[in-house]
Formats: sequence, C-alpha cells, structure tokens
Amino acid sequence: MSRRPPATLQVTFDGLQREQLQPRWIDQVGGMEAYVFDGRELADEKAWALLRSNLQHAQGLGAEPLTAHFPTDNADWVNEDALFRTLLRFCDVAAEGGAEGVVLHANQFVDLEDWPRYDLPAARARVVDKLAELDDHLDGSPLWIGVENMPMIGSAGIDFDSVFVRPADFDGLAALRSPRIGVTWDVCHWAVTYSMLRAVAHLDQEEPPVHPLDLPIAPVRHIHFGSFTGHAMPYWTSDCFEGSPPQDGDFDQDLLAAMLAGAIRASVPGTSVVLEVQEQDYQDRQACWDTRAWIETMPVLAGLVSTGKPA
Repeated sequence: MSRRPPATLQVTFDGLQREQLQPRWIDQVGGMEAYVFDGRELADEKAWALLRSNLQHAQGLGAEPLTAHFPTDNADWVNEDALFRTLLRFCDVAAEGGAEGVVLHANQFVDLEDWPRYDLPAARARVVDKLAELDDHLDGSPLWIGVENMPMIGSAGIDFDSVFVRPADFDGLAALRSPRIGVTWDVCHWAVTYSMLRAVAHLDQEEPPVHPLDLPIAPVRHIHFGSFTGHAMPYWTSDCFEGSPPQDGDFDQDLLAAMLAGAIRASVPGTSVVLEVQEQDYQDRQACWDTRAWIETMPVLAGLVSTGKPA
C-alpha cells in the first residue's frame, strides 16, 4: 500500500459547451478537464469569455482538480507567432478560471509522404525552446504545463505528431529544470506505442527497444488513461480507436494496470488521472463509469486511486 495520497480522477468536458459540465460528474469523480479541440474555436472574444466562464463554473461546482487542454488542431504554437500568443492567453485564462494545469501537445503534424525526410531532433529542439519561452511567461503563475506523449503515428495512419513518443524524448524538458514544465503521461498512447514497437521487434527477432513500464525522467505532472482497439500503420487501411474502457480494449489489462500504477507512483504528489475514454453521449456517460469500475477491480491499483463516490 502506497503512503502517498491517492490520485484523484477527472473526466473531460468540452470547455465551450456548458451542458457537458454537470454537477453529478463532479460528485462522482472529483475533477474535470476542459478541452478545446480546434484552435479556430478561439477566434472571437465570445469563445474566450465562454471558456473563462465555464472554467469558473466548474470551479464553483467543486471540481478538484480542474485542468484545461490546449487545442490540437489548427494550433501550431511552435512555428506561428499568433498561435503562440493564443497559447499564452489560454494559459492566462485557465489560471483566471481556477485551473491548476494545462495539457499541451507538440502539434507538429507531418503528412505520411513527408515523414521520411522530417528532421525530428530539430523539431524537438524547437518545441523545447518554445517551452522555455512559455516557462518565462508563466513565472509567478500557479499553473503547471503537462506536455503529452503521443503515439508513433496518428489514429488513421496518415500523419504524425511524434515529437514526444518515447520516455527519452522528454529529456529536453528535464534539462529546462522548470518547476512548471512537466509531462502528461498518456497511458493509452504509451500502450499503443509499446505494442507497435514490440511487434516490430518480434518480426526482426529482436528484443523491444523499450520496457512497458519505462517513464520519462522529466516530472510526470498529470496522467491520461484509457485503452484502445486496432492499430494504425503506414499504408495499411486500418484505424486505431483510442479511448475505449480497458475491459473493451485490445491491450493486456494487467499490463495496462501496471503501467498506470507505475505512472502514479513516479508522478509528483497530487497527480490526477483523467478518464480519457470516448462516450456516445457526454450527457449520459457510461464509458467513464465502466473505466472507474475496472480500476476498482485491479489489485495493483489498490490505494493509488481515489475513485470517488459510487455511481
């Protein structure tokens, strides 16, 4: 039994849709994470005001912890100055709305045909340089930033956002030595990555180049959790569905639970776990509660997660 405080659960809601923010979700898990999916959704002042209002409303309902997720689509904050300013404003609004952290993807999408010539180390260095600028902007802010690991290829197998995939990819974040900049460790994405690397290594009669319980040396500030079905591979007509409850996913459930347990133990105190599973109806959630029930059945997770009030 771990002596550390158990991690709190969170569920997601669209930060621009108040109807997805219901008191009963908070009563049942404790925390919320507000997503904005597309950078174009923040094109006018009404959207900014709505995001700030919804965050404040979630805080008023008792959401703890409360976090926010910066857009992934049309949001290249690394190479476009206007979108970097959008990121700075997003962080400021998140703090004003009572959020304690912001989840951030690298958002460096590369098409399949361009990938063989893409300079990945240079791209990673550019992202880290921009994170240093963000860190300077946040000096004195209560926010942390959790940079999320991504799978090796997008879920349709046609593009890449693979700046941060393996734990070693985050070494540059650790070198920043920032009290704010850390990792959002997505267990589903890591399970997808590990299963692909293990399969390729097996075909080559080699050992996998990573261990399933590997983690970054940069501080894990936040955790996303779910499972997946299917795999996306270049030039194959197949998709990977991310966000299935563990008991419905393709990945070994005991190993998935061990991955989550390891991430919690290695994380900073007060870490929360977002149940990042897809729902058919976000006003009548089922996948979240199925995932929470699964967590309660896994012995390796006993005492590590506070699963809130019963549904």
